[in-house]
Amino acid sequence: MEKAFFTNIRSEIIPLLNNARNEVLIAMAWFTSAELFEALLSCRGKGVRVELILLDNPINYMYYAPDFNQLIKSGGSLWIAKQDIGFMHHKFCVIDDKIAITGSYNWTYYAETRNIENIVITDNPDIVNRFSTEFNRLTSLLPVSSFCARLSWDDIEAREDIDFRELNYEIERICEVQNKPVRRIFETRTEVVRTEIKKIPFAKYSIGILVCDNRGTEFFDPFINSGTQLPYHSTEKEYFFDSKHEQEFHCKFIYEKPNDQKEPKLIKEVDLMQIAKGTCDENLPVRFAMSLDDNGSLKVDVACTKSGQRLTISALDSNFVKYE
Repeated sequence: MEKAFFTNIRSEIIPLLNNARNEVLIAMAWFTSAELFEALLSCRGKGVRVELILLDNPINYMYYAPDFNQLIKSGGSLWIAKQDIGFMHHKFCVIDDKIAITGSYNWTYYAETRNIENIVITDNPDIVNRFSTEFNRLTSLLPVSSFCARLSWDDIEAREDIDFRELNYEIERICEVQNKPVRRIFETRTEVVRTEIKKIPFAKYSIGILVCDNRGTEFFDPFINSGTQLPYHSTEKEYFFDSKHEQEFHCKFIYEKPNDQKEPKLIKEVDLMQIAKGTCDENLPVRFAMSLDDNGSLKVDVACTKSGQRLTISALDSNFVKYE
């Protein structure tokens, strides 16, 4: 199978990432797409190994780019390709050692909305193996990163390796797609025009978990209240699960009464049975915490001390956020 695509490229890549079972390898010069980054975090949530080589470039470190430290925190691996090994201009991805995706397309909004781009998707074993070999060659030249830089605006302005026209366009497209206010627009290094929109992000809805009391009655327990300033990370809450008798551990993550509806809206329902692996306890303590950033990226961290298991569930929806 070999297919070529020239439009709506991101929508062709995401389903392939969602279907990954074992491993995703990415070498990407520029990476600002929140949607593609969320797909990688979802892979990690399913236990898929995710490894990323990223070009050492300030566009990848700015406020509007994904925070690649989240990938490291989730158990993924990151390498930063500095120019001492050559200019890492690759744009390819290998999935489960069976599919390779390559072409001119960077995982950016600039590539998605402005450029004329292409990708080729192939399952030719020889081609897939060649890309895997190149990925391994590069990682052998680089130290694995325990942290990814996040540059301040002053840091970015001081850099000499930025095309500010491209950066300006990328920021505008990100803000348009993610429904975020443009914080600054860069024109040149010597003359910087700043557009400051005095809006603050807040949680649009209350978000929490549907739980049962001792009598089996369901009730909504909010972790993030409507009107909470973002980004926000909740305190941990502890619930109890009967891992001795129950065969399923369903948990519903919901947000409360969108658009004045009578019933809360379901974000995601997850079977958390793996969190109780190896236990047999009528009152197994399981801890939950939620975080929401101003991009609408929701993270739910679930942990059980007795089993030693941890799980992160993620969802991305700009409707979670409002600006005032």
